[in-house]
Amino acid sequence: MVQVLKEEVKNRILEAALNEFYKKDFKNANLRDIANEADVSVGLVYSYFENKETLFDEVVSPITNNSFENLKNNESTNPYATFVEFERKSILDLLNKHKEFVILIDKSFGTKHANYKENLIEVLTEHIKENRDKLSFNNKLEFEDVFIHILANTFIEGIVEIARHYNGKMWAEDMLDLFAEYYFTAFK
Repeated sequence: MVQVLKEEVKNRILEAALNEFYKKDFKNANLRDIANEADVSVGLVYSYFENKETLFDEVVSPITNNSFENLKNNESTNPYATFVEFERKSILDLLNKHKEFVILIDKSFGTKHANYKENLIEVLTEHIKENRDKLSFNNKLEFEDVFIHILANTFIEGIVEIARHYNGKMWAEDMLDLFAEYYFTAFK
């Protein structure tokens, strides 16, 4: 029974930290406010987490473990089919953790995760570069590296915007499908 209580306390701290990091950011959040919201002492927070950054790491861990890894193993010539088959579910899972995702993207300055968005863009950019010869584009122009980066950035930013404006699971699913449909119409 004591272990259940400890897990419950840890979960309260994590929930309070999620709210605090979401309202503020890593730099402006403070452990005293997190402890107050969790209804525990600051000392008890330190019993569970070494410092604010380890608490932050735990809060964003559901997202940092989900980063388009399926792209690396995909050989499809159809970008929309790739999205539907490999990435849609992962992105929806990510959007269902929209607060954590927004924290990671917009509110992680001063942590080891500060470049997370840029890293996602780089993974997607590399995937597009590796598969550019398989892609057919409406105007048949050659893909320059900067254009590929723009495509990757646009896709990631679209997902981030859905997370920032999250209005429920079904809304996010509809928005993602609509965004993907329009995004991938450039490819034939």
